[in-house]
Amino acid sequence: MKKFRRLYPHTIYGQMVMLVSLSMILTLSVISFLLYQFRPVMPPVPPGPWANAQAMETGIQALQAAPLATREAIAKKISNSEITFSVTVPLPCEEVPVDHLAELLHRILLSRLDMSERQIQLKSCAPDESGRPSSYIYLPEGTISIRAYNFPHIHFHHFMHLTTPLMVSFLSLLSITLSLTFWSIWYISRPLRNIAKGADAFGYDIAPDPLPEQGPTEVKRLTRAFNRMQARIAASVEERTRMLIAIGHDLRTPLTRLFMRLEIGGEEASPQALHHDLTLMNKMLNGALYFLREQTEAEKPERTDLASLLESLSMEYSAVGRNVTYKGPSDLICVCQTTALERALSNLVDNGLKYGSEVSIHLESDTRHAIITICDDGPGIPDAQLPSALLPFYRLDPARASDGGLGLGLSIAEAIVSRHQGKLVLSNVKPHGLQAQITLPLHNSKLTA
Repeated sequence: MKKFRRLYPHTIYGQMVMLVSLSMILTLSVISFLLYQFRPVMPPVPPGPWANAQAMETGIQALQAAPLATREAIAKKISNSEITFSVTVPLPCEEVPVDHLAELLHRILLSRLDMSERQIQLKSCAPDESGRPSSYIYLPEGTISIRAYNFPHIHFHHFMHLTTPLMVSFLSLLSITLSLTFWSIWYISRPLRNIAKGADAFGYDIAPDPLPEQGPTEVKRLTRAFNRMQARIAASVEERTRMLIAIGHDLRTPLTRLFMRLEIGGEEASPQALHHDLTLMNKMLNGALYFLREQTEAEKPERTDLASLLESLSMEYSAVGRNVTYKGPSDLICVCQTTALERALSNLVDNGLKYGSEVSIHLESDTRHAIITICDDGPGIPDAQLPSALLPFYRLDPARASDGGLGLGLSIAEAIVSRHQGKLVLSNVKPHGLQAQITLPLHNSKLTA
């Protein structure tokens, strides 16, 4: 079963080719079987322009072999609306010049009965009341008279014997093709219908279950992309909700303090104290607005010397008395959004300096990626909280809201790195400290502006 699954095509093109090939093979098999079954019972086709020639040949042979006393009775029984046999009474015929059909019938009978022209006499008859001309055959030996209408008539049973295999084969081909076509359309379109239903339901349920990845490779890729889109939208909505809750919670403290200062009055309501609380609120709102702009706005990517960027960043911090060092190559070209990436690196360095006194930046690369490692000597993050540290509005210490921070520094850095199709990983180092490792593709064709 597993071997069959490996051989089974996974693309729409491959599946359609397989279905058409199977239908052709099955149809040819059915046609071959029907022809084999029907071929032995098919009567031989007479060497003439119509099937009446065979009937006339058979009738002549039957009359010649029958006793004289029974010939007339046999002649009446084998006569029909198209051919009339007579032994004793000449059949009526208004003679006209012999036409080519009558001449052809004459030659057929001479050949089939192995007789001479004197043994088979022929003449053409004028049209009767039905308007159809006929041929008149007379055999002096046995006084056998035959009149047959001159048109290529094929009897129904003979027609059915000739056409049944082809008709059944055609109907089999039609039914097999239609069945496989409808089944393949249903099988291939079923995952697409599920995606359409999922998209419609997504308007009512913001966090639906992911759709099963079924069908051909192209449909699986579409389903996987749709599931990722649903997850991103759901995460974005959850993020916005968490942002509003965090902003509302954090603004409540300075607002309450402002009301209390105004109620108490005196030194508590001094301009300096009010200015401090208003500045804190403004810092919170600016941080939230920057985070929202960072999610929707992006600069144009360009070729950047990543080594020079990191070296300049460490020199800027060193110039203001902070202990930040750089170690790595002197140049390394990377396609990135320079300003946004510098913002992410600054956030990581600021976070390290906030909890530690020294920060080291290390740069290395392989053939496809640049690896930036930023380490500090702070206390690090508890291992249980490492996965949550990159979430927006998440703070390890909720009491730090008084400094105006919203817990967005690491989440902004992670969002920028993700937009570069990179990866940001946090880990603790021994004996103490936190390490942030960024992996970026050097040539990023998927980077969107």
